[in-house]
Amino acid sequence: MVQQSMIPDQDKSQLKRTFRKDLKSGIAVTLFTHKTSSLLTVPGRDCRYCPQTEQLMAELASLSPKIELETVDFYQDPETAQDYAVSRIPAIVLAAPDAGSTRSRVKFYGIPSGYLTSALVEDIKTISRRVSPLSTESRKQLRRVNRSVHIQVFVTPTDPTCPELARLAHAMALENSNIKSDVVEIQEFPTMAQTYGVRSVPFTVINEQYRFAGPATEPQLLETVLQAGIEPEAVP
Repeated sequence: MVQQSMIPDQDKSQLKRTFRKDLKSGIAVTLFTHKTSSLLTVPGRDCRYCPQTEQLMAELASLSPKIELETVDFYQDPETAQDYAVSRIPAIVLAAPDAGSTRSRVKFYGIPSGYLTSALVEDIKTISRRVSPLSTESRKQLRRVNRSVHIQVFVTPTDPTCPELARLAHAMALENSNIKSDVVEIQEFPTMAQTYGVRSVPFTVINEQYRFAGPATEPQLLETVLQAGIEPEAVP
């Protein structure tokens, strides 16, 4: 039986042209998944969309030699998962090959299908070209962040307003090593939706303290990141 492609042939041709034109340097893509066995299923280790996510990422990586895809079994290699600060699967970590200890700052949790594929593609282009989509002023302000900031953006593949906010959050993580950003496909992680009270998407949580629903502009997201990430000056 021939396996159906996750990316239509017409889209593959377009993406191949896009990557040939826009990718300048290599990009490291690490997929954390779980290899299931038809003979043995371990309770609690099911991952409904892991096979589809692995297929999608393999197809995407095949479109450019600059995309270096590594696949890691979350349960067989827990040390690597811990090293990348990956807590659930499927997870996709994006970084420049020379990112070193900062390689875990940009993550997708869940399958980046539907509208989310465009956010993934834009992230790949941004990291490869080393050119930020953020304004010069935003990049300047983000250099002031001097304490840890964790951005979580909850999304679904069917909402067209999610990719832009996902891309903004990831771009801010690329600007400062104190910032990490997770984009979470909420339908795959319903417990998180309950924990954070997510009723619509996109929904953003920053440092567990700041929460807001709906799309956000670059200045709006920046303002909250700065509130969370700048240590107040000590009063004499």
